[in-house]
Amino acid sequence: MDLQREKESVLRLLSELTARPYAQAHAKVLRGLQELQGDMQGDFYTVVVLGEFKRGKSTLVNALLGTRLLPMDVLPETATINAIMYEETPRLTVVHRDGSTRKGEVSYDFLKQYSAREEGSEAAQVRYIKIGYPCELLKNRIVLVDTPGVSDLNEQRSEVTYQFVPKANAVLFVLDANAPLKKTEKEFIDERLLPLGIRNIIFIINKYDAVDDEEEEEFLDNVKKRLHRAFQMDAKEAQLREISVYPLSAKQALQGIEKGSDKLLKASGFEEIRDKLQSMLFDGSVEREKLQGYRQRLHWLLSSLEREIQGEKSMKEAGITELEDAAQALRQMLQEKTAEENNVDAYVKSAKTKIYAMTDKSLQYFHQKLRENVLDLIEQHQSQNFKNFVENSLTKYIQRSIEGWIGIYTPHVDELLALMERELARGLSYHFKQNVRLQAAKGKKLQNMSALLDIEAADISNTGMQAGAITAAGAVAVMAVLTPVLVPILTLWGRSKLFEGLLQKKLAEAKADVIPQVENQMAKLMMELQSHVHGYIDRQSVLIQKNTQCAYDSILSDIQKRIEAQIADKKREGADIRREMDELTAQMEEIQGYLSRLSEET
Repeated sequence: MDLQREKESVLRLLSELTARPYAQAHAKVLRGLQELQGDMQGDFYTVVVLGEFKRGKSTLVNALLGTRLLPMDVLPETATINAIMYEETPRLTVVHRDGSTRKGEVSYDFLKQYSAREEGSEAAQVRYIKIGYPCELLKNRIVLVDTPGVSDLNEQRSEVTYQFVPKANAVLFVLDANAPLKKTEKEFIDERLLPLGIRNIIFIINKYDAVDDEEEEEFLDNVKKRLHRAFQMDAKEAQLREISVYPLSAKQALQGIEKGSDKLLKASGFEEIRDKLQSMLFDGSVEREKLQGYRQRLHWLLSSLEREIQGEKSMKEAGITELEDAAQALRQMLQEKTAEENNVDAYVKSAKTKIYAMTDKSLQYFHQKLRENVLDLIEQHQSQNFKNFVENSLTKYIQRSIEGWIGIYTPHVDELLALMERELARGLSYHFKQNVRLQAAKGKKLQNMSALLDIEAADISNTGMQAGAITAAGAVAVMAVLTPVLVPILTLWGRSKLFEGLLQKKLAEAKADVIPQVENQMAKLMMELQSHVHGYIDRQSVLIQKNTQCAYDSILSDIQKRIEAQIADKKREGADIRREMDELTAQMEEIQGYLSRLSEET
């Protein structure tokens, strides 16, 4: 069967399926089927760029587009998903979560407003941004999807995971040369890409310019071997077609394009990636890969629909007495939540203790380095403006250092808190045998803390006047034995030497007085900073604990309502339950028939 006839066959199957009442009764699956129909009719080949935060995905996409279009330094929680396709005339549409749209300008400045670094960012309300751009690479009905990065790919936005990833015909997976293929990256590929039949994954090792020239060849070989082992490429059932690894400096690539520098482009490794994409997109196998991708998506949707119908059937098969016992048990669980609350509370306390310990260790190191730097600055200070230096410049330096530590360390604290939240979600998922995602704690971010130091330093700014007075008094005696011509010269020489001696003496005294004050107040500040950070951890933990309890209550309540509804149905309908079960069995058999047809036509 040729490709066109195969495609028409899948479309007919989709048309039949979407008309079935049981498919229309399952909104999520129906939406997926309708989107698949639309994609097949639009017939795009989708390349999704994935990777964790700060991997350089947007810089890579800008290099592929040949221009600095997408913002490259945005926060992960608010950066938008950008779907880019070929258009002769550039155009942009913002698609909001509520379904509304807004036309926009195809420019770096327009897109930058959707970064959290910009005041009044609208990113949180945006589902994705659709961009039309005259890029030669996209001409063959290619869609390039740039996704937000996160510290853990399992926290990726639902729009990426459920809307764009299933459509992917190929994935550019961007890794960091400093830490290639973290555990969370491997898990994301195993759990979110391979089950959807996505086999065409190209691994981009970005920031490769950081690798030592002498270690370059060995480094790349080691990365390839690591990926080969991780995805069991020697096994008969290997799920990836091949391990394609390309080193890259996306930053150098974009600079080379902007400056027209062939040297930079060649050094970046970008040309090999572009050539690989062009050969992949224009070698004639694109149509076959698209059709295979459509089949995989349809198979996944049919399997999901079958599971949902099986769940309904299992519920109806349960006897009324069994359902009533389950409902009573659930009511009791809702009333007596003490044990579960204690378990969650114990876990949160244990996790908090570990976060405290890690944070305190970092603070201790920070305090030690800051103390060394401050004492060194005091020791090196040699001018008579010592009082102003200590009471103003030094205080500002300590404040900036504390702000810098908070800015650098806050993401680490947030990642540890997110890990606590994910572990609680996994516990609920295991307990209830369903996928549970907790709503991320939305507390205030860790704010900077004012460093209020009250240090008084001796004022030695009049050292020069004192030296002048002493020298002038000595000049009177000198005049008695020397000619008047030599007096000014000797006076200037004496004043300079005397000023230097007085300044060193007074500085030494002032420093000896200031250093204990600085050390005591810095120790006090570190205790306040520790309390400040612990308070933030406590507040976020309380939110996480509340979210966990709410999720627990919500799941139990939902199960209870479903069971009670089934009890009511059984009592009311009686013999009709058997008829409904027969209908559900017939629906499952029909879905099995669709799956068989799909397999036979491959």
